[in-house]
Amino acid sequence: MKKLAAAAAALTAAAGSWAVIENTLLLRTAAYTVDMPGLPRLVQISDLHRRHFGRAQHDLIRTVAAAKPEIIVITGDLISRSMTDFSGTSDLLRRLRALAPVYMVYGNHELDLLPETEAEYRAMLRRAGVRLLDNEMIALDGITLAGLTLTVSHYRGGAPFGFRGAVGCTADDLHRIFGECPENTVLLAHSPLFFDAYAAWGARLTLSGHIHGGIVRLPGVGGLLSPERRFLPKWDKGRFMIGASEMIVSGGLGKLRFGNPPEICVIESGGADRTAAEKTE
Repeated sequence: MKKLAAAAAALTAAAGSWAVIENTLLLRTAAYTVDMPGLPRLVQISDLHRRHFGRAQHDLIRTVAAAKPEIIVITGDLISRSMTDFSGTSDLLRRLRALAPVYMVYGNHELDLLPETEAEYRAMLRRAGVRLLDNEMIALDGITLAGLTLTVSHYRGGAPFGFRGAVGCTADDLHRIFGECPENTVLLAHSPLFFDAYAAWGARLTLSGHIHGGIVRLPGVGGLLSPERRFLPKWDKGRFMIGASEMIVSGGLGKLRFGNPPEICVIESGGADRTAAEKTE
């Protein structure tokens, strides 16, 4: 019995030590190639929240710079809903903007900002030279970039804990927002939960986050829990396919995690490489 207790204590200590290392020191790059001619080299940042990678985000900037981005995209939750001081965020964005053009969409935490705080945040984005795509499309060289702003109701309903009863998103909703989907469209959408709708609308590539990789990841199982308190979320992290439509879900950078190191994603044009795939539909 004593040996069993000692082994359990050692295992707990080892897991705790790894969690500290993973949540304070690690930052990985997940690389994907997409069979999409004309796609610029994209670096995706998602779900930073309050996390810092080195002083003044030095390690994050260095990692992004090493990826040599042509475009940087931020797929929501760059901040946390309780933040009111965006000076550090502004500095980060200006330094990213010095590397490449930066485009972003809101996540649920941006949507939860108080109106006056959100106005300050939006003004800060403009001053930093970041293009917020608020249900907008922009034609770039070789692709169309579309940014979807979901609503609070897409994330929360009125049931206990606020998650049940959230509304869905359909291809018709995207048609009403954007019209017809242009060829070679890259859709930035914070939540991956509506991938069926994104694919039916016609998005060739969707970039999402929100799920934080399932928070805890187990080999052969995947992510355990989504922010909606759903176990074993379907679209948790990695590459997913519906027909010719592809979605890459970033595990994100912030929040506590285990077996799920913080990451940026690097996406570039190439052959149909499926080595980074975790699940297909």
